[in-house]
Amino acid sequence: MRYLRKDAVDLMRASQLPQSIPCIGFGEQLRHGAGFGLGFCVRYADDDRWDKDAVMGKYGWGGAASTHYWVSPEHEPTVITMEQTMPYHWNLERTLKPIIYGAIKNNPRQ
Repeated sequence: MRYLRKDAVDLMRASQLPQSIPCIGFGEQLRHGAGFGLGFCVRYADDDRWDKDAVMGKYGWGGAASTHYWVSPEHEPTVITMEQTMPYHWNLERTLKPIIYGAIKNNPRQ
């Protein structure tokens, strides 16, 4: 059952940052190529300095204890990691992305 119209979901998955803000940042960490949609972080620019394995259109969010989820509309995976490590780090997510996207690219049905 669909709860949201497609155009509402598209709006949620589009960066809502004004063009005067080129990327999001937390402290000194700049997330190049990433912006904020309505509810999560979105990959909206072809700039891989922050996350070299993220694909365009990917969206998701992380929790304080290194939990994370991401969705890739083009390739259709939804990935949820439930690591419990403080302070937050990207080790599990950054290890999984190249494996997952490599498997998708090597799948003859894609």
